[in-house]
Amino acid sequence: MDRPSASSFSFGRNHGHHSQHAHHSANHHSHQRRRAQERGGIDLICRAKYGNTLPDLPFEPKFLQSPFISLNRFIGYKPSSLEKCFRYELLTEPDLNVKIDLIDPMTYYCDSSGKFSLDPIDEQLLEDENLSQLNTRRSIQHRKVVPWMRKTEYISTEFSRYGIGQTGAERPDTKIGYGMKNRIKNEPFEYKDRDSQIAAIQRTFTEAQKPVQRHYSKAGVTAVEEIPIFPDFELWKYPFAQVIFDADPLPYCKENREQKLIEAIIRGMADTEGNQFVGYFAPLDEALQQRMADDDEEFGSYKEGME
Repeated sequence: MDRPSASSFSFGRNHGHHSQHAHHSANHHSHQRRRAQERGGIDLICRAKYGNTLPDLPFEPKFLQSPFISLNRFIGYKPSSLEKCFRYELLTEPDLNVKIDLIDPMTYYCDSSGKFSLDPIDEQLLEDENLSQLNTRRSIQHRKVVPWMRKTEYISTEFSRYGIGQTGAERPDTKIGYGMKNRIKNEPFEYKDRDSQIAAIQRTFTEAQKPVQRHYSKAGVTAVEEIPIFPDFELWKYPFAQVIFDADPLPYCKENREQKLIEAIIRGMADTEGNQFVGYFAPLDEALQQRMADDDEEFGSYKEGME
């Protein structure tokens, strides 16, 4: 049997190579078709890149609280060993302007067993503060609580909210007569019966007639003039409250200002939460004319100016 020639052998190799390439391309197309079906029918093989920018935020940036992540880990600082071991160069003057005697070793020797005196300025720095000196006679007089004088009560929303209030330990009626009771604890009580009480009251009138020669607490201070003080016999029976404003209660008013201040009224009010406050009401121009006309049948309008 004759062997195949070289030309026939080369043809057989080329034919096998073309058949393998066709089979590989068919598998590749079927694989791409399968991937396209899995992607839901997308015709584009490559990924699309869009260059559209995002719109602006519809609101201003703000901080949100994150209760799940602690922010201390972002601000906690721990020095490294390089910083701890670093030695800073100290640039100081020679001897720091201190004359050090290196010749005589006994110059700075201090005998702890013996007594030595310090400079008067250094002794004042080493003295302990004496708290008894702070309790001067004037401060003791201010701390006294007398039964005929009540403490100032502030009518304010902030004081009722943050202050002590009427149920605290600083109620004025709980300390009325407390100092007098401690003072006469060991003294005989002179007001046991009605006659002794009447005699004590009569004695106050005689004591008031004695002239005052000197000050009760300050030595060397004498009285120059005595002026009798009497209550208002016409208005003593009417209760009143003194109100002091921190600012102008009528800053917008320019016409008839003095008359409106005279005719203004103050009224205690309360809001829905129960907080009490005081309202300052000033009459309008029409109401002011009616008040000046003194007509009892007409009613005027007031405008709230301050709380």
